[in-house]
Amino acid sequence: MLDHDAFWRGAALFDRGEFFEAHEVWEERWRVTEGACERVLLQGLIQVAAAFHKLFVSHSLDSAERLLCRGLAKLDASPEMVEGFNLAAFLAGLRQCGADLSATQRDRSRLPRMIEPNTT
Repeated sequence: MLDHDAFWRGAALFDRGEFFEAHEVWEERWRVTEGACERVLLQGLIQVAAAFHKLFVSHSLDSAERLLCRGLAKLDASPEMVEGFNLAAFLAGLRQCGADLSATQRDRSRLPRMIEPNTT
């Protein structure tokens, strides 16, 4: 069963651009979960967060592209497991980021958000 608390803590860190920290939260849960679907989802998120850490902190475009590609493959194989999280929209945003990377555009403001802004 997915640990929603760990998922949303990591999502909040991801949305703040704290990619390494998001990676750590998700990896901590990934290490102890036995659920196959949860493991794949978390591993995909871990790789995506690591990709953006590599891009914006380590400035390693090649590593970022490889990790993003691996993360996308895992997220593509993941079912919708989290109520309130639009995985399809997140994936579309990640794919756009991948295209931007190929065009050497690295604008943090174009990263997809995991948590929808409260519009009320």
